[in-house]
Amino acid sequence: MTLSEITESVHVDAAPDVVWAVVTDVRRHPEFAGPKSITKAIEFDGPLELGARWVAHERFGPSRFDAPSEITAVDRGHDFGWVSFPPMKEENRGSGGRAYWDYHLEPENGGTRLSHHMRVEEPDRGALPMKAMYKVLNLPKKQRAAILTTLGNVKEAAEHRTGGG
Repeated sequence: MTLSEITESVHVDAAPDVVWAVVTDVRRHPEFAGPKSITKAIEFDGPLELGARWVAHERFGPSRFDAPSEITAVDRGHDFGWVSFPPMKEENRGSGGRAYWDYHLEPENGGTRLSHHMRVEEPDRGALPMKAMYKVLNLPKKQRAAILTTLGNVKEAAEHRTGGG
C-alpha cells in the first residue's frame, strides 16, 4: 500500500543533456535536497546502469543509519529512477518498505521540464507505526516541500552550468 506519492515539476532554462548531467550526479543529491534532508552523504562510484547500487548515510533525529538504493530506470536524457530501502540486513531487503524516486525530463520552450516523483510503500510488517508517524509528523507535506527544494536547487545548478536563468 502506498503511504505517500508526490510529483512536482519545474521549467529549467537549460538543455535536457545539461539537466540530465545534474540529476544523475548521484553524490550531489544530498546537496540538492538541502540541509533539512535526512540524507547527508552518498557513496556511489559505479556506472549509471540498471541494478547499480549506492549507500546513503542518513540521519533522522538522533538516529544515524545507512540505507541502500538501487537504480531502476536509466533512459539517457529522459528518465532516471531508483528505489531506496530502509536499513535492514540484506536477507530482509525490501520487507521494510520502499521509497521509489525518479526524475523525468522533457524538452520545453528551449529548456527542460523536469519532474521529480516519489512514492513510499509501507513495509510488510510494522505498517501501523509507520502510518501513525506519517500522520503525526505530517510527512507528506514535508516530503512535498523537500521535492520542491530539490527541484529548485537542481534548476539553479543546471542553469548556472549554462549561464541561463
